[in-house]
Amino acid sequence: MEPVRLQSIANEATRSDNTIDTTISLLREKMQRIEGRGPATALQHSAQGRVEGGASRAHAGVAPAPSWLAPHLASGGFPRGTATQISACPAALVDILARLTAQGGCAAVVNHPRLALAAVEAAGGDLERLVIVPDASPHAAAVVATLAEGMDMVVFSAASDANARGELHSGFVRPVDARVNKSTCALLVSGATWPSARHHVEVDVYAVHGLGRGSGRVRGIELVGKTWGKAQPPQRFQATIGAPETHAPAHLAHPTHPAQHERAAQ
Repeated sequence: MEPVRLQSIANEATRSDNTIDTTISLLREKMQRIEGRGPATALQHSAQGRVEGGASRAHAGVAPAPSWLAPHLASGGFPRGTATQISACPAALVDILARLTAQGGCAAVVNHPRLALAAVEAAGGDLERLVIVPDASPHAAAVVATLAEGMDMVVFSAASDANARGELHSGFVRPVDARVNKSTCALLVSGATWPSARHHVEVDVYAVHGLGRGSGRVRGIELVGKTWGKAQPPQRFQATIGAPETHAPAHLAHPTHPAQHERAAQ
């Protein structure tokens, strides 16, 4: 099984006279393909249809989160129609995507070309329910906004669109927010400050289980983090992805810096 991959979509669009129109057209075609729908008009209602008829019916206002994270989110999942600021921790992002797609949701991954898609499948995810845009330049805002129309979740690295202080221009953020707010999509942003984000998830790798001295294999990854947001005071957590084995955990001397996460996730 393979994800729907939009390799060099911006480069393909640039060869056309109407670059932005071509980019949007390509995105819509790919979303129709992943949804198995014909007419483009049905795309606007696809996410809502999944909420009403799919596994997310019990939590229509949120996209599902992994069991290790859900108890630490005020709504038990990622709120739809809004942005969540999240650390660019590959282990966490992989498990989030695996959980969502395993429950029948559709997700897009934008500007994370090195994210381990094989790990998503290994964690029980469905790669056929993923749209991958390795490099959305130079139309990242339009790409994310369009994907929000038809996806349950968009995982977006905004690092390449931010200034040296990690800030995004309001002209970039506002059009995306406008589209996301009208959708049933949960937008997860890493790599830059998203000023309108109402929810925050800070997560780092603390230890790796299953490795001994020169032997073993990774069986579990221990995470530490903090969640907070509007009407949700800061809440710290520690959790393990996978099953720890008998080998002592390989602890990191210091939690990985977010910038290191971003390089690993790109």
